[in-house]
Amino acid sequence: MAQHVELKRTLSLTQITFYGLGTILGAGIYVLVGKVADTAGLYAPIAFLIAALLAGLTGLSYAELAARHPKSAGEAVYVEDGLRWRPLSILVGFLIILTGIVSAATIANGFVGYLHVFVAVPDWLAITLLVFLLGGLAAWGIDESVMAATFITLIEVGGLLLILAVAGGSLAELPARLPELIPPPDGVVWQGILLGAFLAFYAFIGFEDMVNVAEEVKDPTRNLPLAILIAIGVSTVLYLLVALVAVLALPPAELAQSRAPLALIWERATGSSPVVISLISLFAVVNGALIQRS
Repeated sequence: MAQHVELKRTLSLTQITFYGLGTILGAGIYVLVGKVADTAGLYAPIAFLIAALLAGLTGLSYAELAARHPKSAGEAVYVEDGLRWRPLSILVGFLIILTGIVSAATIANGFVGYLHVFVAVPDWLAITLLVFLLGGLAAWGIDESVMAATFITLIEVGGLLLILAVAGGSLAELPARLPELIPPPDGVVWQGILLGAFLAFYAFIGFEDMVNVAEEVKDPTRNLPLAILIAIGVSTVLYLLVALVAVLALPPAELAQSRAPLALIWERATGSSPVVISLISLFAVVNGALIQRS
């Protein structure tokens, strides 16, 4: 008779929350503010709010499913238990694996772009070293991986708080400029806002990865759903504040032209080189790749 072996439950509510928050934040917000401002203009905060509502509804679904089926196979388990068709469940599982591989590869390539700001290293060498280092950390253990991810997540959050600190003075203009930020009932305007929301939704992706470590979470029926909702809630508050500061501090057209809009905000607000924000963005990319490999 085969012995049933269970994974070790080591992740607390705090750890799994930071795990999810690190996946959600990633490097996306450091770039997406400009992309969203390109389509939604001054109404970029509205676009982020709509994306947050959609992410919240999806997150509620994941929270409910995670509570009912606290297994690490995640979506594959949900499909099998819901539709009772194993081939479809296997297909979903392989697609999730493929998505993780493609996502991790994309993130690794993005890492090289940020790394070149500081040191010129051949792309293949940087990617190979990154993949082996993160793979080794993931193989070491989930507890160690999550501890590293938590540390980097704190750096990511710190970067966003730095942006709010150096450019937060523009929030004082909010009462006077509030009418500018309320969209009119115009179809063309709302088309741009909805397109911006479509782009902004990408910044919220990541909470779905949390269910893949369900069997390593303590009291998963309670902690996992709660962690999903907390991670989405915290990221929503940060995103809305950053989006508000961005459109108040710089014209949307200028934000849209920058590949690193938060770095541009830092440069304008402080008059100094955005090395700090670029370094934090590098950490954010590493965190996304680490969690994908975990």
